[in-house]
Amino acid sequence: MFVQESSENTAANDGAKYDSAKYNERSFSTLMRALRISEGYSSFILVNCNSLAWRQQIVDRLAATCPQKPRQLFLPASVTTLYTTISAEVDGKHPPALMILGLESVEAIDRLLSSTNLVCSEFSKKFAFPIVFWVTDELLRKIIRTAPDLYSRMTTIRFIS
Repeated sequence: MFVQESSENTAANDGAKYDSAKYNERSFSTLMRALRISEGYSSFILVNCNSLAWRQQIVDRLAATCPQKPRQLFLPASVTTLYTTISAEVDGKHPPALMILGLESVEAIDRLLSSTNLVCSEFSKKFAFPIVFWVTDELLRKIIRTAPDLYSRMTTIRFIS
């Protein structure tokens, strides 16, 4: 009996099934839909992209095509807590979405992820907007290992370069 493979865009090896342009276009559509559906609600979206240049192109395209422009938060290398950093950034004014960039350069990333994991349920009480985490493969593995509760609440979208 022949069983057709799912065409979902979540597994790491799905890129082999499509050419990269088609795969990435599907990922972009999925990201746009996730942002639109999550607007006004607390949610975590993890976007896996290993190329910083490619990531910037996607972020620029989002800014150009999203009717409600997502806000960008570039984390300084010295940041130690994400919850308080986001609180200070939004200061009570909720953006349509918040994209977290620069996680790969945070010096105390294990501490940041551990503290975020401990308070991840508090995010939904205070932040009524989607939070998009841009991560590399290495950082993704670290999140899975260091912040499993946070990871279990995330929708994952992958771009290949």
